[in-house]
Amino acid sequence: MSKSIIERGLELANSGAYRRVEEIEREVSFEGYMNAAQHFAAPTFRKQLRGLMQSARMARSEAA
Repeated sequence: MSKSIIERGLELANSGAYRRVEEIEREVSFEGYMNAAQHFAAPTFRKQLRGLMQSARMARSEAA
């Protein structure tokens, strides 16, 4: 894992494949990142992820 858990979370949010922060939290845990719950509990980070997920979904729907 060369990326930090924060970087990986942002990357997954930008993918457009996730609709909920909890899904990303589960994915990074599955990938072996430690203490995901602590990182994903931060309200500011959760808000940032939600915004990225929404933007990514909108971009995907416009491209389709």
